[in-house]
Amino acid sequence: MKNSPYSNMKQILLILAVVALVGCGKKDDPNTGVVNPNKPSPKAVPEKLITDPIIEKAIREELKKPSGELTKADLEKVTKLFLYSDQLSNQLTDVSALANLTQLTDLAFYGNQLTDVKGLEKLDQLTSLSLNNNKLTSVKALENLTQLKELWLHDNPALTKAQIDELKKALP
Repeated sequence: MKNSPYSNMKQILLILAVVALVGCGKKDDPNTGVVNPNKPSPKAVPEKLITDPIIEKAIREELKKPSGELTKADLEKVTKLFLYSDQLSNQLTDVSALANLTQLTDLAFYGNQLTDVKGLEKLDQLTSLSLNNNKLTSVKALENLTQLKELWLHDNPALTKAQIDELKKALP
């Protein structure tokens, strides 16, 4: 029995329908439901907003939240943070992890190992900032913190008077 032209057409249409339903979209595209069978399914892991353990510990102490996920709403409640190295545990070298703390008004880093303050320029609500007793070589990132009323930079031997004078000119 010969195949009629209509039966061939039906087979072609059926194949096209299957390809359209199954094969559209990129592999692993969450909008199509098509997954790569050779790749394990991704687990839903919440994005960690604070990656530095020293900073996370200080935030948890300020919020009185010893465990659980720190959410964006939690971080928006933090208006002051003090990271002193009096116990030799705060040897911070980077402050970029603070970028999500957009409501900070008071911040202190007494006695850490900071050489620069990149990341603090995003904290435009800061009114008080203490960077005493660090190893700062640049404070250029502070020039846009126009709300600052108090700034302490004592005991940063690598900072020059010219750098401090330039910062004074930039700040109100």
